[in-house]
Amino acid sequence: MSDQTKHPVGYMSPPEHTRFKKGKSGNPKGRPKKQDDIYTLLQRVLKRKVRPKGADRQMQIREALIRKLRELALSGDRRAMDLQRRILEEAGAAQPEARTPEETKQRVLEAFRQMGVKVTNSGGSNG
Repeated sequence: MSDQTKHPVGYMSPPEHTRFKKGKSGNPKGRPKKQDDIYTLLQRVLKRKVRPKGADRQMQIREALIRKLRELALSGDRRAMDLQRRILEEAGAAQPEARTPEETKQRVLEAFRQMGVKVTNSGGSNG
């Protein structure tokens, strides 16, 4: 009886053996991490740096892919040309309201920036 009078059990007073121990978390594993969605995963992969064959510096994968697409399109690959044309149309660079070459260039550069490609706005053409 002396145990019950010493430590009452009831509302807001659980039995002593079931109480949280001092200095120890009640949820030791913590909250589970949120699973990444496909967009986040794709962004993480495209931000990785690689050194393409024959290149003297590292670049992000997304930049390497765009450069490779450009090379394939210039060499006459029809599928690469179609894909490049589609990318430019979706980026808004092929719209008729862009009348001057400078406006078209600015639209393309802005689209690449929105995709996360690091672009420098130099005066010369890198064809």
